[in-house]
Amino acid sequence: MFRIRLSALIILSCLTLGGFAQEAGRNNYNLTVGADLASSYLWRGFELGEGPAVQPWGEFSYKGFTLGAWGSYEFAGGFKEVDIYGKYTLKDFSLLFVDLFFPGYDGLNQNYFNFKNTTTGHSAELGLSFNGNKNIPFSVYGGVILYGAAVDPDPDDSTRVNYSPYLEVKYLGSIKDYTYNVFAGLTPFQSTLYDTGGFGVINLGVSAQKTVKVTETFSLPMKLTVATNPALEKIYMTFVISL
Repeated sequence: MFRIRLSALIILSCLTLGGFAQEAGRNNYNLTVGADLASSYLWRGFELGEGPAVQPWGEFSYKGFTLGAWGSYEFAGGFKEVDIYGKYTLKDFSLLFVDLFFPGYDGLNQNYFNFKNTTTGHSAELGLSFNGNKNIPFSVYGGVILYGAAVDPDPDDSTRVNYSPYLEVKYLGSIKDYTYNVFAGLTPFQSTLYDTGGFGVINLGVSAQKTVKVTETFSLPMKLTVATNPALEKIYMTFVISL
């Protein structure tokens, strides 16, 4: 019953703020909130947690600048994540900085305001992406870890961050009412974060998405993803409904 009420509250909030966002857009700023319900949380070839999760998010944007927050909370009370990010988009390119924090994660410092590199429970990534367009149906993302030695320690010195880089390429397409992307993600070097001893393809798969019309004014985007981690010989599948 609580989950039903929570979902209803989220839907109502999205509809209310959606109307505000349209009005605010006239002044070059926008506020949007929402949430995803995921059968499992997949990230770069890894399954984080052991079950379904709710993933709330919110963004405030002005022209090309965006400030946002995103989280993932496993229904069973296991894995949790809270991310704060900033992004600047110019035409087809975006520059992204994201700070990741993992409440309750064993072995990581739980003081949110501790940013000492060797002990912090935070990790941060700086990334640059080409988002694709009508003429180029590909997107490319490259990112590198900036701090958080406890999350991404150097294999030879655990007091230093490993700066694990990640590169991902997606092909963007559509078939009838579905949009889809075929993706490949890799890390070129040895990485503690990605559990590789050198170059490794860690995220290979496909996602398909369709928006289902519920009423005249409300629709539900749904996405199915099948992903493999060739480096670890793993395969995953997840289904996500966006509210």
